[in-house]
Amino acid sequence: MIDEGTQGDDPIGSGNGSGNGSGDGSGAGSGEPRSDAVRLAADSAQILEANRHLREAVQRHGEFLSLAAEELRGPAASLLRHVKRLRGGAPAALGETEIGVQRLARDQRALDALARQAHRVAAVSEGLLAIRAIEGGQVKLRRRPTELGAFLTRLAEARLPSAQARAIELAHEIPPYPLTVSVDPERLWDAVGALVDSALARTSSGDRVRLALETLPDGARITVEDGRMPHPRARRSADRMAGLGLGLAVSRGVAELHGGGLEIATRGNGRTAVLTLRSTTQAEEREPPRRTAGEGRPRVLVVDDDQDALEALAMILGDDYEVLLAADGREAVETTLMSRPDLVLMDLYMPRMDGLAALEAIRGDPLTEDVPIILISGRGDDLTRSRSLDLGAVDFLQKPFSSRELKARIDRTLRLTRRETLLQELARTDALTGLANLRAFRARLEDEVKRARRYRTPLACVMVDMDRLKPINDELGHGAGDLAIEAVADVIRNELRETDFAARYGGDEFVMLLPHTSAAEAHVFAERVCARLLEASIDAGDRRLQLSGSFGIAALSDDPLGDPAEALVRHADAALYAAKRAGRGRVAAHSSAEGEPRLPAQ
Repeated sequence: MIDEGTQGDDPIGSGNGSGNGSGDGSGAGSGEPRSDAVRLAADSAQILEANRHLREAVQRHGEFLSLAAEELRGPAASLLRHVKRLRGGAPAALGETEIGVQRLARDQRALDALARQAHRVAAVSEGLLAIRAIEGGQVKLRRRPTELGAFLTRLAEARLPSAQARAIELAHEIPPYPLTVSVDPERLWDAVGALVDSALARTSSGDRVRLALETLPDGARITVEDGRMPHPRARRSADRMAGLGLGLAVSRGVAELHGGGLEIATRGNGRTAVLTLRSTTQAEEREPPRRTAGEGRPRVLVVDDDQDALEALAMILGDDYEVLLAADGREAVETTLMSRPDLVLMDLYMPRMDGLAALEAIRGDPLTEDVPIILISGRGDDLTRSRSLDLGAVDFLQKPFSSRELKARIDRTLRLTRRETLLQELARTDALTGLANLRAFRARLEDEVKRARRYRTPLACVMVDMDRLKPINDELGHGAGDLAIEAVADVIRNELRETDFAARYGGDEFVMLLPHTSAAEAHVFAERVCARLLEASIDAGDRRLQLSGSFGIAALSDDPLGDPAEALVRHADAALYAAKRAGRGRVAAHSSAEGEPRLPAQ
């Protein structure tokens, strides 16, 4: 595989090319090797072309889903807007006669029906967009070790009011031992919550819905079992209102992203949904900690089905990098997932799984999607290069290449990757507190609002403003003020749940998003953080400073008009200033229905 060249600049990949289509097939006195190479090249070109057609078809399917969702979203918003205008109209012309009262009642029922249908259309639109995002690989999991027993208990408690309103028993069966799995808790909450909501909609009053958690040898199983369904006509209506088909599709997509799946079984008039998760008991098992610059040699995974090529590349790279080896694309995917290399150097043509398929698989997993991949091949035509780069390869090397060029390409890619990673972290993080910054908060806010409206789950926003920071800055300097801001951030960070999100909003102001949390639950949370702040203090020179903050709470409104994300933050900010005016060091809640901030009864 390596021909000795001058000045140690050895061309790599210029040998017989067995197994990778890179050789010239020049056998001594025989045309058969050349014929095999030609056939292999032709077959490879056909595979590439078939893959291209398949991906184009998938792209057209995704574009259709997005178009359908957008076409539904406009009429839904228009319907809701007109319903609100009609509800706000003056009915005085009908008078107080019995006919007028009956007509008003009939009109109100019609408006209620219109509003329900508009909400259904909006839910279908959001569901289509969610399916499009999952199928298009746009959903990125944020995995964290999560104790599933406590997780499902909280979910059952959040759905309990809905079950009690319909006189349905919601039972949850949790093992007596902890079961920790690395999952995206927000996505999993949505998936299981949709299954529970659908089960509640399908179950008759007085019956039972069962939510159970079980341990599997290779993961965990979550079962949602509904009870006796209502009359067939009511059952069909309940299924439509629950968005059954789209909800199951989204839940199945989330389960598959976690390495599992979703199975639906019917039993008489009932139904059982079984969601499985692949076991990853600690996040570190799938996501090894990244090394910082200077913390060790970069880890490079070399993938080639030619054993001679593997050994040659390992010898060349071994002095400068920690080298891992894989014999084909499937092994490359598994090694990348388990070892998290800093870079993958991969041959294009291999058995079992070729380089393009392995590239797509690595790019499709959120845990490995940012690992840079350089593809190498004996074919350097425009089609091969363009397809490789289109699928996410950061570079393409054509055989034969020299060891000097190879190392230069690897070093350049590693430098660019480190720089991009650092810039992304800096762009999302507040330098003083280590919390997310305003830009990251805006992106997360949009995601949480869309999710809450899609699944009709509560979402609360809590804004915090430090009390009396200006006197600290004026008397002790901005260094002491920075210490106070950091201390407040630490208190907030320690009180967050795994599904919560906090950011520094600006200056001495912080904001928190609490998914699946009602205004009353957010009030309890804010009171706890407020009390923790009053208990905390910092040393600034020879002074010991007490901390305090004012809190404003708002819940996501069902009002379809305007920007719900902007309204949520604006209402929380208005409640915050109401708390400030009331004497600081307290919590105020905003009533979106009344449009005015209010303080809790003292």
